[in-house]
Order: sequence, then C-alpha cells, then structure tokens
Amino acid sequence: MGVKPRDDQARIAVLGAGSWGGTLARILAAQNKDVSLWARDEEKARVLAETRVIEKPLHISLPPNLLVSSNLDKCLDGRDIIIFACTSQSMRSVASLVKSHLKSLSPVAAGKASELSSELPVLVSAAKGLELDTFQRMSEVLQEVCPELAACSLSGPNLAAEILKGLPTASVIACKDAEVAKKIQQALTVPTLRFYSNTDLTGVELGGSFKNVIAIASGGVDGLGLGTNAKAALMTRGLAEMTRIAVALGAKASTLAGLAGLGDLVATCSSPLSRNYRLGYMIARGSKIKDAEAELGAVAEGVNTARALCDLARKMNIELPIASQVEAALNGDISPQRAIMNLMNRPLVSE
Repeated sequence: MGVKPRDDQARIAVLGAGSWGGTLARILAAQNKDVSLWARDEEKARVLAETRVIEKPLHISLPPNLLVSSNLDKCLDGRDIIIFACTSQSMRSVASLVKSHLKSLSPVAAGKASELSSELPVLVSAAKGLELDTFQRMSEVLQEVCPELAACSLSGPNLAAEILKGLPTASVIACKDAEVAKKIQQALTVPTLRFYSNTDLTGVELGGSFKNVIAIASGGVDGLGLGTNAKAALMTRGLAEMTRIAVALGAKASTLAGLAGLGDLVATCSSPLSRNYRLGYMIARGSKIKDAEAELGAVAEGVNTARALCDLARKMNIELPIASQVEAALNGDISPQRAIMNLMNRPLVSE
C-alpha cells in the first residue's frame, strides 16, 4: 500500500465528493500532490470525471491531475493517507468498505500507531460529529473497524468556501501518536492551509463536534434578532459546556481553547457560510427543520450531534443547558424563543 507519508511523497485518497471532500481534493491536487477523489455513486463520479466540476452545494472546479472515480480499488491503490470526508453517520459504512479493499495489510497490534508497518496507510477523519447510539468519536469508529491502522482527525475553523478562495486558514491534525500527527501535518499543509499537530484526539474531536450545536443556537440568536450581547454570551457559555464534557471524557481543557475548540466555535457561530449556523437561522425565522435541511442541500452535523451529546450527557449526569435547548428545539418540543427564555430563566450561579 505504499510508504508512510513524507512531506513531498504522500499519495492521498479523499473519500466523499461533497463540498468538504471536493475542497480538500482540489486544494491538495492544485499543489501537484497525487490525489484521488472517491464518489460512492457511479453516475456522479462519471459526471465529475467528465465535467471536472462539482456544482453544489459549492461550485468546485477539479484540477485535471485529480483522479475521480467510484472504483474504490482504483482510488485506494498505493495511497498513504486516506481522508474520510463523509458524514459522521456514514463513517462506519465507508470505513467498512475501505477495510474490505485493504485485504493485503499485515496485522499489527491495535492502537499501537508507533509500531505500524511502513506498508500501512493512515486514516484521517475530516468529519465532525458523534455516532448515534454508540456516542463514538470518528477516530474511535475508524479504529474499531480498522484496528490495525493509525487514525487521525482533521479539525478546526475550516469553512470550505473560504478555503476555495485561497483565504488563509489554520487547522489541526490530531493523533494519539505525535509522530504520525506530524507526518500528516507535513503531508497536508499547503500555502493557504496551515496545520498544527496535537495528540489530544478526544479534545480535538469533541470541540469540532460540539461547536456545530452551538452554531445552530448562534444562528437562532441572529434569526431572532437578539443582538451581539446575547450572541457573545451564548458562545462563551457554549465554550464552557464544550470544555465541561470534553474534560470529563479525558480531554485537556487547553485543547478547547485552541483552534479545534474556540477557533472553530468563533468561525461557525459567526459566519453564514456555516451550514449549522444557517440551519439555526432558518428555524428561528419559522422554517421547519426538514425544509431547512432541504434548502441547505447538505448535512448539518449539529442536528445528530445535539442528540448524541445530550444522550451522552444524561448518561454521565453532566449538565449541557444550551445543547439541551437546541435538542428540544430541533425535536419541535419548544420554539426557539422559548429555548432562549429557558436559558435566561435558569437559576443564578457563579461563572
């Protein structure tokens, strides 16, 4: 399957030809990196290969040197890095497909990334969410399906539309093995997209997941016209919730103050480019959730993440006031206006 990634020689597969997968494939291939882009649907892959354009939800021109195919064997052949740019709820099924196509891998001890053979590819999750029912983070799903491979997470304030324009962006590559994280960091960094490495995989993934829930609430605040003070309070208290549950699950508090926590929170809560923000805004303006999701034309990960996080918090007896109100509003149990009032009327406490 090739060699472990080096700065200038890594061969990369991106699985998922949506806006995020298309963006990553485009910017990496534009730097003359050897990149393949996998689309599960055969007809979609054929059209993309011919037209070299992803039409929606973002318009993305695909470089001529980018291999586009629905043939997973072709896309994975000789790849050192496999990036999963699918939805969080499809991560397990896509990982299972990858597993079945990597039959020649030599077995190694699960979870021991430092002992990985040079013949093994590294898996990178570019999805932000938790799996419903299991509450597993995406790297945990990847490790459960492919225990012989190292799993990383790509996270941070990375709005695809800005990256496509070549605007400067900084994000995080996290892996329990610091050396693996650094190799992926070096392999994926391009002039307009800078990566930092991190070994706190739990904190990075929970920050990237939870911020989508707060972004839905932030869009709701703007949709209701509640002002900057309310939005600032929401983001600050949202960060406190993110940190509370992440630390309880073994993360470092400092990680939530970094790019994958605070940085991603600021970006998604402040920009209409964020689909989670737009979803919250539309619901606050009277749209039904199904209509809002249809208008987005793409998955808003915060919807499923709110449910998974709140179920997990109840199981752990941890209070998540904002996430709980978002969940209730998404379920149609309360209106966005009532959700805000419920937060304002909570018992007075110390910060």
